[in-house]
Amino acid sequence: MPYPAPEGTELIEHLGAGATFDVALVRRSDLPRSPTRDSTLVCKRLAPGALHAHAGRAAMVREAKALALARHPALPALARVGADRHGPFLLETRREGASLRDVLDGWRGRGRPPPASLVVHVVRTAIETLAELQELADTEGPIRFVHGDIGPDHVLLGPLGDVGLVDLGAARFRGMEPELETADRGTAPFVTPEIARGESPPTPAGDVYAMAATLVAFATGAPLTRARDQAAVLVEISESGLCLDALAVADALSPGQRRALARELDRDPARRAGSARALLDAFDAGR
Repeated sequence: MPYPAPEGTELIEHLGAGATFDVALVRRSDLPRSPTRDSTLVCKRLAPGALHAHAGRAAMVREAKALALARHPALPALARVGADRHGPFLLETRREGASLRDVLDGWRGRGRPPPASLVVHVVRTAIETLAELQELADTEGPIRFVHGDIGPDHVLLGPLGDVGLVDLGAARFRGMEPELETADRGTAPFVTPEIARGESPPTPAGDVYAMAATLVAFATGAPLTRARDQAAVLVEISESGLCLDALAVADALSPGQRRALARELDRDPARRAGSARALLDAFDAGR
């Protein structure tokens, strides 16, 4: 069956389905086409296995509410929430860019690592972007934004060197209803040991750890764990922490910058900086 584009849109491309969302690019059909206006949107529906599951419905509601609350250029903008005979759907603006995984794979395809200048730019810009998101506030106070699933596939490098975040199904935010809380753990190995053990829900500090792990993977191009099987990866994260041998010799970063990232990946949460702004300050001080 073709991907069911919501009323008022037409299908451009079906991007694929994961465990929770089935995603496509659609175009608003109620607007005249214009070279100066991008009418392309991302449509998210629940994948068949998640359509009638509480966790799937909660993920969709969380993403919609997080995008409505946390308005920032690094995030997609929520365009519409709706439902039809195929189930609920979200329409979001398309966040331009390539994932850090794709950027790294592109340079590997050239037979070389990313240039040092690009690595430093991406690392610093990504941390700064997360700091801005964590500091978002409105008239009611801090939004307390948590992405909940930061990893190389969800961090995008934009065409102008900007960094964005996508896929907010595991997000948390101020005033989130208790019924939207589910056992989200993020994507291994980019999760804290305490989250991997199921001892903590997604938190701002967990986002900082996940971003640091993502950026170390990008800067080094090396695996963060010796294990490959998902269950074994979770055990290794919990018992031994990440393998940071490649970070110690990552020439693109200064010794002080490497120490700032390594500190944020300590197995003991008390030894971590704990906020993206603190990590950014430490990274800048290490230049």
